[in-house]
Amino acid sequence: MAVSKQSWKDYVWLVWFLIQIPVIFLVDATHFYPKWLYASPESPLHFMQLIKDNYISTYNDPIAQWTAETATQHSSWIPLFLSIEMLFSAPIVLYAVYRLGVKRAGTTGANELLFLVYAFETAFTTLVCIHDVLYWDDAVYNIDLKRTFVFNLFGPWFVIPAIMFVDMCSRILSRINAADAVAVGKKMQ
Repeated sequence: MAVSKQSWKDYVWLVWFLIQIPVIFLVDATHFYPKWLYASPESPLHFMQLIKDNYISTYNDPIAQWTAETATQHSSWIPLFLSIEMLFSAPIVLYAVYRLGVKRAGTTGANELLFLVYAFETAFTTLVCIHDVLYWDDAVYNIDLKRTFVFNLFGPWFVIPAIMFVDMCSRILSRINAADAVAVGKKMQ
């Protein structure tokens, strides 16, 4: 399989994937860790609880506050998205850091397809979160706070993967066009 040279865009994606690691494992994954690891001040990973508590006290994000005890039909999608993040996104992020950072290799068609699916999943699940913001209680979340969620907190997590999706689409299309050109050339001979 042909490997493309590592481009400046690969370095941008590497930075994105590096940012994802602490977000996934220190913030979003806390629902999956046993509480004894982070909940009490004596816990070895209590700093994760402090990060989450600070975020919640600053923004009052109902998605970050989701628990099985507070779940409603409206929020039933949250554990599904968190599970997708842990079972699908996290391994891809770790692989991408290895591939683009440690190995410093360009991408193959298979990598580009994997990153395309990752980018779609990340953009789509974030878009659902953005859509959800529109339905939050106006008495609790004023328009300025909703704008902060949409543009500052969730927006980049939608826009950057959307750009990655377009980049991976263009790379895959270039590979397909090159293969088609070779196939047409062989038929002409």
